[in-house]
Amino acid sequence: MLIIAYEEMGQIVVYSPSSKDKEDEKFENDFSFYLATEADLDTVLNAIQSVSEIEEAVGEEVKAETIFAASAKAEEEAAKQAPAPAKENAPAKKETKAAAPAAAAKGKTAGKPVTSRTVRVDIEKLDALMNQVSELIIAKNSLVSISSSEGGNFQNQSFHEQIEYLERITTSLHESVMKVRMVPIESVVNKFPRMIRDLSRKLNKKMELIMSGEDTELDRTVVDQIGDPLQHLLRNSADHGLESAELRKERGKPETGTIRLNAFQEGNNVIIEVGDDGNGIDTERVKTKAIERGIVTEEQAEKLSQKEIIDFLFMPSFSMAKQITDISGRGVGLDVVKSNIEALGGDVDVKTKLGEGTTFIVRLPLTLAIIQALMVEIRDEKYAIALGSIQNIEDIPVKDIKYVEAKEVIHLRGLVIPLIRLDKLLDSEPREEEPESLTVVIVKKGEKYAGLVVDNLMGQQEIVIKSLGKYINNNKLISGATILGDGEVALILDVNTLM
Repeated sequence: MLIIAYEEMGQIVVYSPSSKDKEDEKFENDFSFYLATEADLDTVLNAIQSVSEIEEAVGEEVKAETIFAASAKAEEEAAKQAPAPAKENAPAKKETKAAAPAAAAKGKTAGKPVTSRTVRVDIEKLDALMNQVSELIIAKNSLVSISSSEGGNFQNQSFHEQIEYLERITTSLHESVMKVRMVPIESVVNKFPRMIRDLSRKLNKKMELIMSGEDTELDRTVVDQIGDPLQHLLRNSADHGLESAELRKERGKPETGTIRLNAFQEGNNVIIEVGDDGNGIDTERVKTKAIERGIVTEEQAEKLSQKEIIDFLFMPSFSMAKQITDISGRGVGLDVVKSNIEALGGDVDVKTKLGEGTTFIVRLPLTLAIIQALMVEIRDEKYAIALGSIQNIEDIPVKDIKYVEAKEVIHLRGLVIPLIRLDKLLDSEPREEEPESLTVVIVKKGEKYAGLVVDNLMGQQEIVIKSLGKYINNNKLISGATILGDGEVALILDVNTLM
């Protein structure tokens, strides 16, 4: 992430050690590089020190001649370390090169990607390719729209066969592009064992990190941004979660605390679990703190469920720490972790048991570019809802709507589900008359459900997410827009913000 930030400031001319070694963490506690930039030294140093893992940064301004001399020296040292070239002729040399990856592959464990077969691709080229696929899908949707329109003269069989062929091709191309963009989360999590070892010494606690599912793949954009939230959750487990060795011994637990990081794919999502076998969350203490801060009254607090109490921890500036430390606090709370993950289209859930431990469950989408969505209509406006959030669709008679605390709910298969009237949220024109039954889209986020009231269903469609930039930053309900086959723009609803 640090190198990416600098490449935006200017051009990195010389690395020491190499960028590959830095990514693989094959260096000690420091590294250096020359940056050709128009920014002043203070701006560059401030950018370095804003990264939580950097303890100290020093630098100086140098002339171009010094940089070129350093670059030449680095190349000379690299040439000395490289093996002497073989004296065989050109064809024999090619064979030697080809044999090296094969020999390396034998030493690898099954299921691990072979490093020699990977290729480094500029992310801008991938983004350009993704945009081309996006336009292709829009063209396909346009053809589908024409073919299904009443005035279209494309009712012959060969036209429909071509449409089906185009759909297969675009789906295949989409999957291929997504595979190129997907990278294992190993590139993010491989630095965590070292961090936990350092924390073990700093906190004087015995702890070990057990990781699984490092080969689980996520979109590169998501992987680049998930590192800091995961790091904070791990620091939180080490600092607040695990007890001291003496207390663990009294409770009959092993002296060495265990922190687990587990990643796996579930449908169109990747689940990352960060848990520990420590003290767990004391919900009574959280409740008392919430009352002290005036968030709830004592009467309201008595009616709260365990999940509602734990949700207080994700509120800004709500901390249970008795003293501020630089381990898990550092001015960044669980509220920032939650907002960062929700910005990626994901959510966080917590499972805890006092005296046994806590597990944070992070749910992330596989991709942020092209999704399957349900198209709905509210008055005369079209909206998209991500299919991954939808549980089912119900036709609810108006007479079956009940009221709990002056809010509309429905009772469905043993669940009490709150109703959300999207027309009111979106400031749509009121209906002339109330229908006898409502079309309700049941959506789920973690353990929470909600029923979204819509006017009409338009069917499922593969849509391309287009960012709206800073135009509607104040409205979190709208996460983006998409272009439909007939050229209309439909807004994409982020149902996570409703629950």
